[in-house]
Amino acid sequence: MTGYVVWLTGDRARMDALADALRVGLAGTADSVDVLTAELVEDRLCANEPRGADFRDVVVRRLGWLGHLLARNGCALVAVSASPRRQVRDDVRAQVGNFIEVLVHGTMPDGYETPHYPEVEAAAGETPAAVVAKVRQALLDNGYVAAGGNVYSAEEEAKIKDRLEKLGYL
Repeated sequence: MTGYVVWLTGDRARMDALADALRVGLAGTADSVDVLTAELVEDRLCANEPRGADFRDVVVRRLGWLGHLLARNGCALVAVSASPRRQVRDDVRAQVGNFIEVLVHGTMPDGYETPHYPEVEAAAGETPAAVVAKVRQALLDNGYVAAGGNVYSAEEEAKIKDRLEKLGYL
């Protein structure tokens, strides 16, 4: 099984409930599905870092690096981070590869830069179950997970091959 990262960004107040729903709803799509928040990374991996202007970027990059490690080892990570800078999120996207960005609409952090291309948008008032369904479809569409039974159809295999070519692997 291949791993992937589902990156929740935007309205911090709604992300925890969505992360829990995704952890449960994505079970079986990777060897394991874990949830990791930027706050946990900050507490555990950045406790001794100076709290300068770029501190939040350091936290986001470390969260992305952890996601990269988990994904390359067949696990899935639901990353919860209201990271306002689009460029830092795009850098993480490039590092991870198998990356789905979910823009959670609502009250956005100060200075928030919306993604250029979120694969999924969670509208205000949308149920967690509906968001899980959209994320599962995005994972399938991008070739990060297989359709039922972990057997790829010819169409899915073509999508995966196309994606790998675009990423420079083939």
